[in-house]
Amino acid sequence: MVYYVALPFCLVFSLIFCFNRGKGFSVKNLMLKCISSLCFILTAVFALFSNQNSIVYGALIIFGSVLGLLGDIVLDLKGIYEADKNIYMKSGFIFFLFGHIFYSAAIIYASGIKLWAILLCVLFSVVFSVLNILSAKITKVEFGDYKRIVFIYTVFLAMTMSLSFAAALSSGFAKPYVLLLIGSVLFTLSDAILSMTYFGKNKDTFAYYFLNHLCYYAAQYLIVSSILFIK
Repeated sequence: MVYYVALPFCLVFSLIFCFNRGKGFSVKNLMLKCISSLCFILTAVFALFSNQNSIVYGALIIFGSVLGLLGDIVLDLKGIYEADKNIYMKSGFIFFLFGHIFYSAAIIYASGIKLWAILLCVLFSVVFSVLNILSAKITKVEFGDYKRIVFIYTVFLAMTMSLSFAAALSSGFAKPYVLLLIGSVLFTLSDAILSMTYFGKNKDTFAYYFLNHLCYYAAQYLIVSSILFIK
């Protein structure tokens, strides 16, 4: 399978970028980030070629990962062109928000979970986002003018996670949904770390940047790998 041949090289390149990303923002790191993000998109495409049992599911996941690439680009532009950082920051939130919409649509399509379960996931996601905003004082982050977009984005982030759990539970923890669940949890952890680097104090260090991107790329690779096992 081309997927299994390409995956180790893609993982190694993404890991190399994670180390470089800890050194800060630069045009060089932006280029490395673009290539690294293209790697998980390529693995998604190869996974779809290897398993064409659900073209729609695979296409939705690929669309979501492409939106992730676009989000990666604009968020790094924020660090390079600080005068326009507000535009790039909000654009990054929007790209990732729509990416999670595609991921959620893929999960609903493939798993066939009931409407009542979807509504419970929506309720959980709203509560999760409210708690995230309310916990800002405890976590010592200040969202400022981004509070609204953070709230909306977190709802859709939590939707991916809660729908993955619902799909895993309803399927008897079938492999593709377990991969999605682990990936979505890592995605949430990555965003929690990113939130501290963006909105906290003295958190823009190598360790935080490295952990943020390590969790993020692990999440994306796990999510796209679920394409291999959808039946």
